[in-house]
Amino acid sequence: MVLSAQFFVLQVYPMPVMPVFVISLKRSQERRDYIASQLQAQGIDFSFFDAIDGSDKSNPLLKRYNYTKRLWLTSGKMPTNGEIGCYASHYSLWQKCVDMNQPLVVVEDDAKICPNAEQTLKMVAEKIEQYGCLRLETVIRGETIPMEEAEHYRISWMSDNFGGLRAYALAPWAAKKLLNGSKTWSLPVDNYLGAPYFHGMESYHLHPDFAEDTRPFETTIQFYDEDKVPFYRKPSREVYSAYRKLRLYLHNKKFKKNLNRTG
Repeated sequence: MVLSAQFFVLQVYPMPVMPVFVISLKRSQERRDYIASQLQAQGIDFSFFDAIDGSDKSNPLLKRYNYTKRLWLTSGKMPTNGEIGCYASHYSLWQKCVDMNQPLVVVEDDAKICPNAEQTLKMVAEKIEQYGCLRLETVIRGETIPMEEAEHYRISWMSDNFGGLRAYALAPWAAKKLLNGSKTWSLPVDNYLGAPYFHGMESYHLHPDFAEDTRPFETTIQFYDEDKVPFYRKPSREVYSAYRKLRLYLHNKKFKKNLNRTG
Protein backbone atom coordinates (compact mmCIF):
# COMPACT_ATOMS: atom_id res chain seq x y z
CA MET A 1 0.00 0.00 0.00
CA VAL A 2 1.35 3.38 -1.00
CA LEU A 3 0.73 6.26 1.33
CA SER A 4 0.49 9.67 -0.25
CA ALA A 5 1.56 12.64 1.74
CA GLN A 6 -0.47 15.82 1.67
CA PHE A 7 1.06 19.11 2.64
CA PHE A 8 -0.97 22.01 3.93
CA VAL A 9 0.43 25.49 3.78
CA LEU A 10 -0.65 27.70 6.64
CA GLN A 11 -1.07 31.22 5.31
CA VAL A 12 -0.52 33.88 7.92
CA TYR A 13 -2.28 37.15 7.26
CA PRO A 14 -0.53 40.24 8.60
CA MET A 15 -2.25 42.35 11.23
CA PRO A 16 -3.80 45.47 9.70
CA VAL A 17 -1.45 48.43 9.86
CA MET A 18 -2.86 51.21 12.01
CA PRO A 19 -2.00 54.75 10.95
CA VAL A 20 -0.13 56.69 13.64
CA PHE A 21 -0.62 60.45 13.65
CA VAL A 22 1.58 62.75 15.70
CA ILE A 23 0.00 66.10 16.60
CA SER A 24 2.62 68.81 16.35
CA LEU A 25 2.77 72.48 15.45
CA LYS A 26 4.49 72.86 12.10
CA ARG A 27 6.98 75.32 13.59
CA SER A 28 8.03 73.01 16.46
CA GLN A 29 10.98 71.37 14.74
CA GLU A 30 12.82 70.35 17.92
CA ARG A 31 9.77 68.49 19.20
CA ARG A 32 9.25 66.88 15.80
CA ASP A 33 12.82 65.66 15.76
CA TYR A 34 12.40 64.28 19.29
CA ILE A 35 9.33 62.17 18.57
CA ALA A 36 10.44 61.16 15.06
CA SER A 37 13.75 59.74 16.29
CA GLN A 38 11.93 57.55 18.82
CA LEU A 39 9.37 56.18 16.40
CA GLN A 40 11.89 55.61 13.64
CA ALA A 41 14.20 53.75 16.04
CA GLN A 42 11.45 51.16 16.54
CA GLY A 43 10.49 51.00 12.89
CA ILE A 44 7.07 52.58 13.46
CA ASP A 45 5.59 54.41 10.48
CA PHE A 46 3.84 57.65 11.31
CA SER A 47 2.64 60.94 9.87
CA PHE A 48 2.72 64.39 11.38
CA PHE A 49 -0.63 66.10 11.77
CA ASP A 50 -0.10 69.84 11.74
CA ALA A 51 -1.67 71.07 14.96
CA ILE A 52 -4.29 73.76 14.59
CA ASP A 53 -3.25 77.16 15.84
CA GLY A 54 -5.90 78.40 18.24
CA SER A 55 -5.02 82.01 17.47
CA ASP A 56 -6.14 81.58 13.86
CA LYS A 57 -9.71 82.78 14.29
CA SER A 58 -10.38 82.36 10.56
CA ASN A 59 -10.46 78.58 11.07
CA PRO A 60 -14.17 77.61 10.96
CA LEU A 61 -13.66 74.87 13.55
CA LEU A 62 -12.93 77.46 16.22
CA LYS A 63 -16.45 78.84 15.87
CA ARG A 64 -17.62 75.77 17.75
CA TYR A 65 -16.29 77.14 21.02
CA ASN A 66 -19.02 78.10 23.49
CA TYR A 67 -17.44 80.95 25.42
CA THR A 68 -20.55 81.66 27.49
CA LYS A 69 -20.66 78.12 28.86
CA ARG A 70 -16.93 78.21 29.43
CA LEU A 71 -17.07 81.43 31.45
CA TRP A 72 -20.11 80.64 33.56
CA LEU A 73 -20.11 76.86 33.93
CA THR A 74 -17.03 74.87 33.01
CA SER A 75 -14.16 77.13 34.04
CA GLY A 76 -14.88 80.74 34.89
CA LYS A 77 -11.94 81.86 32.72
CA MET A 78 -11.42 82.32 29.03
CA PRO A 79 -9.63 79.43 27.31
CA THR A 80 -6.15 80.04 25.98
CA ASN A 81 -5.48 79.82 22.27
CA GLY A 82 -3.40 76.73 23.01
CA GLU A 83 -6.29 74.92 24.67
CA ILE A 84 -8.64 75.75 21.79
CA GLY A 85 -6.07 74.61 19.23
CA CYS A 86 -5.50 71.39 21.15
CA TYR A 87 -9.23 70.56 21.08
CA ALA A 88 -9.47 71.43 17.39
CA SER A 89 -6.47 69.24 16.54
CA HIS A 90 -7.84 66.16 18.31
CA TYR A 91 -11.32 66.82 16.92
CA SER A 92 -9.87 66.94 13.40
CA LEU A 93 -8.26 63.53 13.88
CA TRP A 94 -11.55 62.09 15.15
CA GLN A 95 -13.09 63.29 11.90
CA LYS A 96 -10.20 61.81 9.93
CA CYS A 97 -10.76 58.46 11.65
CA VAL A 98 -14.39 58.49 10.49
CA ASP A 99 -13.54 59.69 6.98
CA MET A 100 -10.89 56.97 6.58
CA ASN A 101 -13.21 54.40 8.17
CA GLN A 102 -10.11 52.98 9.81
CA PRO A 103 -8.81 52.86 13.39
CA LEU A 104 -5.88 55.13 14.13
CA VAL A 105 -3.44 56.04 16.88
CA VAL A 106 -3.05 59.63 18.08
CA VAL A 107 0.22 60.72 19.71
CA GLU A 108 1.29 64.13 20.98
CA ASP A 109 4.80 65.23 20.09
CA ASP A 110 6.15 65.39 23.66
CA ALA A 111 5.47 61.71 24.39
CA LYS A 112 8.27 59.36 25.35
CA ILE A 113 7.76 56.16 23.38
CA CYS A 114 8.04 53.00 25.47
CA PRO A 115 10.25 50.03 24.57
CA ASN A 116 8.48 47.40 22.46
CA ALA A 117 5.92 49.97 21.30
CA GLU A 118 5.68 48.18 17.97
CA GLN A 119 4.40 45.06 19.73
CA THR A 120 1.88 47.17 21.64
CA LEU A 121 0.56 48.51 18.33
CA LYS A 122 -0.08 44.97 17.14
CA MET A 123 -2.20 44.31 20.22
CA VAL A 124 -4.01 47.62 19.68
CA ALA A 125 -4.84 46.63 16.10
CA GLU A 126 -6.33 43.38 17.38
CA LYS A 127 -8.46 44.92 20.14
CA ILE A 128 -9.45 48.42 19.08
CA GLU A 129 -12.65 47.56 17.21
CA GLN A 130 -13.92 45.74 20.29
CA TYR A 131 -13.21 48.51 22.79
CA GLY A 132 -13.45 51.67 20.71
CA CYS A 133 -10.98 53.78 22.68
CA LEU A 134 -7.76 52.52 24.23
CA ARG A 135 -5.57 54.77 26.34
CA LEU A 136 -1.94 54.00 25.59
CA GLU A 137 -0.15 55.97 28.33
CA THR A 138 0.32 55.44 32.03
CA VAL A 139 -1.54 58.39 33.58
CA ILE A 140 -4.27 56.53 35.43
CA ARG A 141 -6.62 58.02 38.01
CA GLY A 142 -9.66 56.61 39.71
CA GLU A 143 -10.93 53.05 39.71
CA THR A 144 -10.02 50.49 37.07
CA ILE A 145 -11.67 47.14 36.36
CA PRO A 146 -9.82 44.41 34.42
CA MET A 147 -11.75 43.43 31.30
CA GLU A 148 -9.31 40.84 29.98
CA GLU A 149 -5.82 39.76 30.84
CA ALA A 150 -3.21 37.41 29.46
CA GLU A 151 0.49 36.84 29.92
CA HIS A 152 1.59 39.76 27.78
CA TYR A 153 -1.22 42.30 28.07
CA ARG A 154 -4.06 43.66 30.18
CA ILE A 155 -7.06 45.80 29.25
CA SER A 156 -8.91 47.66 32.00
CA TRP A 157 -11.97 49.88 32.10
CA MET A 158 -11.28 53.35 33.45
CA SER A 159 -13.67 55.22 35.73
CA ASP A 160 -11.71 58.44 35.20
CA ASN A 161 -9.95 59.19 31.90
CA PHE A 162 -9.01 62.80 32.62
CA GLY A 163 -5.39 63.86 32.58
CA GLY A 164 -3.98 64.32 29.10
CA LEU A 165 -4.25 62.62 25.73
CA ARG A 166 -0.60 61.90 25.02
CA ALA A 167 -1.33 58.60 23.26
CA TYR A 168 -4.57 56.76 22.49
CA ALA A 169 -6.18 54.63 19.81
CA LEU A 170 -9.63 55.16 18.36
CA ALA A 171 -12.01 53.10 16.23
CA PRO A 172 -14.33 54.84 13.73
CA TRP A 173 -17.49 53.96 15.65
CA ALA A 174 -16.04 55.52 18.79
CA ALA A 175 -14.83 58.58 16.88
CA LYS A 176 -18.40 59.13 15.66
CA LYS A 177 -19.59 59.20 19.26
CA LEU A 178 -16.98 61.79 20.16
CA LEU A 179 -17.96 63.95 17.21
CA ASN A 180 -21.68 63.68 17.89
CA GLY A 181 -21.21 64.77 21.50
CA SER A 182 -18.93 67.64 20.52
CA LYS A 183 -21.13 69.98 18.54
CA THR A 184 -19.86 72.82 20.71
CA TRP A 185 -16.78 72.99 22.95
CA SER A 186 -16.31 74.39 26.44
CA LEU A 187 -13.93 71.95 28.15
CA PRO A 188 -10.30 70.95 27.66
CA VAL A 189 -10.33 68.06 25.20
CA ASP A 190 -9.06 65.48 27.71
CA ASN A 191 -11.84 66.45 30.14
CA TYR A 192 -14.40 65.96 27.39
CA LEU A 193 -13.09 62.55 26.40
CA GLY A 194 -13.06 61.53 30.07
CA ALA A 195 -16.77 62.34 30.44
CA PRO A 196 -18.64 59.34 28.96
CA TYR A 197 -22.02 60.78 29.98
CA PHE A 198 -21.51 63.41 27.26
CA HIS A 199 -20.74 61.04 24.38
CA GLY A 200 -21.58 57.50 25.53
CA MET A 201 -18.11 56.05 24.93
CA GLU A 202 -16.22 54.21 27.65
CA SER A 203 -12.47 54.50 28.06
CA TYR A 204 -10.10 51.57 28.48
CA HIS A 205 -6.40 51.33 29.21
CA LEU A 206 -4.06 48.91 27.45
CA HIS A 207 -0.94 47.64 29.19
CA PRO A 208 1.91 47.53 28.15
CA ASP A 209 1.87 51.22 27.36
CA PHE A 210 2.84 52.77 24.06
CA ALA A 211 3.98 56.07 25.58
CA GLU A 212 4.63 57.79 28.88
CA ASP A 213 4.53 61.35 30.13
CA THR A 214 7.94 62.74 31.01
CA ARG A 215 7.24 66.36 29.96
CA PRO A 216 10.59 66.95 28.22
CA PHE A 217 9.28 70.18 26.72
CA GLU A 218 7.16 73.10 27.79
CA THR A 219 3.74 72.59 26.21
CA THR A 220 3.14 74.44 22.93
CA ILE A 221 -0.30 73.16 21.97
CA GLN A 222 -2.12 73.54 25.28
CA PHE A 223 -1.22 75.86 28.10
CA TYR A 224 -3.00 77.69 30.90
CA ASP A 225 -2.73 81.08 32.52
CA GLU A 226 -2.82 81.65 36.25
CA ASP A 227 -5.57 84.26 36.36
CA LYS A 228 -8.00 83.79 39.18
CA VAL A 229 -11.66 83.13 38.53
CA PRO A 230 -13.80 86.21 39.25
CA PHE A 231 -15.78 85.67 42.43
CA TYR A 232 -19.14 86.26 40.72
CA ARG A 233 -18.56 83.26 38.38
CA LYS A 234 -17.54 80.83 41.08
CA PRO A 235 -21.05 79.82 42.31
CA SER A 236 -22.31 78.72 38.88
CA ARG A 237 -19.01 76.97 38.15
CA GLU A 238 -19.11 75.03 41.42
CA VAL A 239 -22.71 73.96 40.88
CA TYR A 240 -21.88 72.73 37.38
CA SER A 241 -18.80 70.93 38.66
CA ALA A 242 -20.94 69.10 41.24
CA TYR A 243 -23.44 68.25 38.50
CA ARG A 244 -20.70 66.73 36.35
CA LYS A 245 -19.32 64.69 39.25
CA LEU A 246 -22.80 63.35 39.96
CA ARG A 247 -23.34 62.40 36.33
CA LEU A 248 -19.99 60.61 36.20
CA TYR A 249 -20.78 58.75 39.42
CA LEU A 250 -24.18 57.63 38.13
CA HIS A 251 -22.76 56.66 34.74
CA ASN A 252 -20.00 54.56 36.29
CA LYS A 253 -22.43 52.97 38.74
CA LYS A 254 -24.68 51.92 35.84
CA PHE A 255 -21.72 50.59 33.85
CA LYS A 256 -20.53 48.43 36.75
CA LYS A 257 -24.04 47.17 37.40
CA ASN A 258 -24.42 46.12 33.76
CA LEU A 259 -20.96 44.58 33.84
CA ASN A 260 -21.91 42.44 36.83
CA ARG A 261 -25.03 41.25 35.05
CA THR A 262 -23.17 40.16 31.94
CA GLY A 263 -20.11 38.92 33.81
